[in-house]
Amino acid sequence: MHVVWAHDHTFYFNETGKFYSGGKLPYAVWERYLSVFDRVTVACRGQKTGASADMAGKTLSSGPNVDFLVLPSLSNPVNKLTKRGYVEQSLTEVIRGADAVIARMPSEIGSEAIRVARQLGKPYSIEMVACAWDGLWNYGSAQGKLYAPLALWKTRRLVRRAPYGIYVTEQFLQQRYPLASSGVQGSCSNVEIPIPAESVLEERLQRITSTMLENGSLTPFRIGLIGSLNGRTKGIETALRAIARIAKGLTPFELHILGDGSPERWQALAARLGVKELVTFHGVLPSGSAVFQWLDGLDLYIQPSFQEGLPRATIEAMSRACPVIASTAGGIPELIGAEWLHKPGNDKQLANLLANAIGNKAWMAEQAEANFARAKQYTKAKLDHKRMTFWQSFRDYVASKGASPDARAKAGHKGYASNDSKGVGAL
Repeated sequence: MHVVWAHDHTFYFNETGKFYSGGKLPYAVWERYLSVFDRVTVACRGQKTGASADMAGKTLSSGPNVDFLVLPSLSNPVNKLTKRGYVEQSLTEVIRGADAVIARMPSEIGSEAIRVARQLGKPYSIEMVACAWDGLWNYGSAQGKLYAPLALWKTRRLVRRAPYGIYVTEQFLQQRYPLASSGVQGSCSNVEIPIPAESVLEERLQRITSTMLENGSLTPFRIGLIGSLNGRTKGIETALRAIARIAKGLTPFELHILGDGSPERWQALAARLGVKELVTFHGVLPSGSAVFQWLDGLDLYIQPSFQEGLPRATIEAMSRACPVIASTAGGIPELIGAEWLHKPGNDKQLANLLANAIGNKAWMAEQAEANFARAKQYTKAKLDHKRMTFWQSFRDYVASKGASPDARAKAGHKGYASNDSKGVGAL
């Protein structure tokens, strides 16, 4: 069975024909689908690089039974007018030869793929990973704010009509973008972590109690944040303004930021706020052990985002038993207690939370244990089972669409519940 997966993610490719991702979509992600389907065509955006381009920090996305269809961006008004016809034609050609579509939302390419699938009568499922409103309203431009209400309405309309849908949150995205009562719904984070060893918690608790260097001076308290430096959705400005509020009179601390993009604008802001010497930008690291090692060197993780689904970096920090302070964006309140959350963009609230947390050993130990336990719900084995159940149900639905009415009724929606059932398929 052949499925088309559609989203606005930008992949990097060169003359060798290999495609790379900035860490979020390696080949291992496609293997999740290939455990149920035979072939995946990825409809996406792309950026061609030279054969000798440095791919450090990027992961290989190419692999057996995965093809890529590179499409132009539809994220600006000019391209919507001039490129949409080409995108629709390209998607029509590939979807006509496929059995089904999986549209990761919100995204312009995903939205177009849904429209084409409906025109061709092809089965489709949505994957809801973030909020269209949050992303545009907080992107930082007047154009984004103007488009946000329309994007919210369009995305809700597309999702409501979907026969199948899986969400990365347990409640937030489901409430904002519900399926119709007849739709088949699941929830499963797209974040998965290795089973954390108990020694991780033991070492974290030991770190919390060890705040002195051998020469007797205080070790600077290390605060960390992971997020792209492009745009403002990860709340880097909020973080910088918050630490500027508490830069004097507290235990010595540092802010460490890991993420892709140029740090120049943020370094300039830090300089204007008088905290440039407190902030270090680390660029990107390969996903996995390198990121975990970086997290192990922190005392506190913050996620002051304006937009999230269920943030990977927060869950990874929790899996390293790291205390966390975050915003109320997206599904974050499903992970962190309300008393340690702040309103997106409210640097005063974040500053107060940081002031209460820095050096608070009792709170840090309590949070280390709670976060470590919570993160175990996102281990690969547990999520693989939940995800497999949903996609097997979708596969059966796709197969039934081409069968006789009797066979279709017999296939039903095996192993999953629709929205109008008491036992909604909550993965």
